[in-house]
Amino acid sequence: MKKTFILIISALALTACHHETLDERAKRETKEYTQKYCPTPFINYTRTDSMTFENSSRTIIYYCSFSDKMDNADIINKNNKKIIDGLKKGISDNTGIKSYIDGGLNFRYVVHSKKNPEQILFKHDFNNKEIK
Repeated sequence: MKKTFILIISALALTACHHETLDERAKRETKEYTQKYCPTPFINYTRTDSMTFENSSRTIIYYCSFSDKMDNADIINKNNKKIIDGLKKGISDNTGIKSYIDGGLNFRYVVHSKKNPEQILFKHDFNNKEIK
């Protein structure tokens, strides 16, 4: 009986000591966000369709869509640098993801057309070093 009790306590102690890694947390939180909020409503012609975490590259991926006047490849191409600069600032200013930035995670945006969902209008990877 005493031996069984010690084994149960040991198992509980091991379970209690497991701390979620940053990568595990990112995977869980992106999945939970997607399930709870996605797709988001369109705001300023943009919505978030889903979020995922790619373990191999340690990248949080935002899948989004552009609508209306932003749903235009020519406009996106002409404003590519402005979009990249705006997203970069948004990432670095977002206190909610500071631990991900500090932990070395990367970010990727993949934006599809609302009219033609197979069409990728914009895609950019933000390496952690360029965000800091």
